[in-house]
Amino acid sequence: MLSFELLQQIGHDLRRHWPILLAGLLVAVSAFAVIFTAQDARRLTAHYNSLLQQRDQLDVQWRHLLLEEQTLAEHSRIDALARKQLQMQRPKPAQEQVVKLP
Repeated sequence: MLSFELLQQIGHDLRRHWPILLAGLLVAVSAFAVIFTAQDARRLTAHYNSLLQQRDQLDVQWRHLLLEEQTLAEHSRIDALARKQLQMQRPKPAQEQVVKLP
């Protein structure tokens, strides 16, 4: 057990050196704040990098979809599908009718 006199001496020293103790406490709090901030920055950087990677993947997928759309909408392909599946054909000049608006 600590003697009463020792406790009094400790209390007296704490009261006498309170600015140093306060400075030490503030340094410790600041150090923990730096640690937490650095960890949060690392976490946010990792999340940002994963979002960039996801954006790049979506961009590649978008370019593939644009190429597919251009391929499917190509005139010669539509013409071939119309002739094959719908048995459509170009009308002969005698079958053409011109519509004039009044």
